Amino acid sequence: MREKEELIRDSLLAWFETNRRLLPWRRNRSAYTTWVSETMLQQTRVAAVIPYFRRFLALFPDIPTLARAPQEEVYKAWEGLGYYSRAANLKKGAQYCVDHFDGHLPSVHEELLRVPGIGPYSAGAIASLAFGLPEPAVDGNVIRVFSRLYGLLITAQDIAARKEVSAIVRSILPQDRAGDFNEAVMDLGATVCTPGNPFCDVCPLSALCEANMLGRQADFPLRRKKKPIPVIPYTIVVLEKDGKVFIRQRPDAGLLASLFEFPSYDGFLSEEELREHLQHDFGILPGEIISITSLGGASHVFSHLKWDMEGYLVMLQESRNESALPLPLAEGPHKGAYYAVSEAQKQAFASALKAYTSAVFHNRNSR
Repeated sequence: MREKEELIRDSLLAWFETNRRLLPWRRNRSAYTTWVSETMLQQTRVAAVIPYFRRFLALFPDIPTLARAPQEEVYKAWEGLGYYSRAANLKKGAQYCVDHFDGHLPSVHEELLRVPGIGPYSAGAIASLAFGLPEPAVDGNVIRVFSRLYGLLITAQDIAARKEVSAIVRSILPQDRAGDFNEAVMDLGATVCTPGNPFCDVCPLSALCEANMLGRQADFPLRRKKKPIPVIPYTIVVLEKDGKVFIRQRPDAGLLASLFEFPSYDGFLSEEELREHLQHDFGILPGEIISITSLGGASHVFSHLKWDMEGYLVMLQESRNESALPLPLAEGPHKGAYYAVSEAQKQAFASALKAYTSAVFHNRNSR
């Protein structure tokens, strides 16, 4: 090992001894808690993950419990974290482990990669942190740290960049403290070698960092030019009848797969247009509508698009008896049913609709 690599390893581990973050998944660590935490931390900040991690582990304390759980319960526990495919992959992976590894995560790196939802980064993290194997765990933080240390003109999103940084990390990893080293790089990237304004004056590696020596920290890693994201207007409609609200489940593939939502329409509808759609799609006659009240505007930015929304609460005439309540719609894009509010709020809704779920569920409960 060359002198620079030895200094990086020793300096980073010494810094980590006194600066490691005290995080719940680092206490009584297991392969399962590592898997759950690393999955949650993908594209989500640590502070936001902590309460979700604790609640998720309380509900699904081990792989067999997660595998047995209904998908909707897993989504509900994930509600608000976003990127729900992560939750779906955790459940798929749990079932795979039950079927192939007796309800446990395998301790072999190559076998970890066979588990649905576990990619190179997660496999490296589980292998090193839970099983002590000398495997690199390279994410965006790690790429940023090493691109600056070595002045690498690489783009974090490129597969070639991850391979290059993985090779460097593998050459430095201490055989007996691979997990500590990986976590040390993660912590350094999250707290010191940050994207915008790194704290080079307190960095244990500043004297070894080529970007710091050049005064060009902001130039590493290279950044892709961001394309403008499309903005899609939507009208969100909350139908209420007999104290119940109409909700439907999204398709099991695509954006926000399998999550619940209120009916929506492309574009911003006028009240007249809304009444026409309600009659055509739900069989609601104009005379059945008591009132249409604005729930205000809201927006939500996804990774590749933005929703601009206007919401409306449509109050319908009460039924003369329970059997007169509109039946669930069996087919088509508006398939759904009227739920008691207490039951509707048990379902997993997309965080994009938070403004409207709060208006319907939480505000009602506070009255």
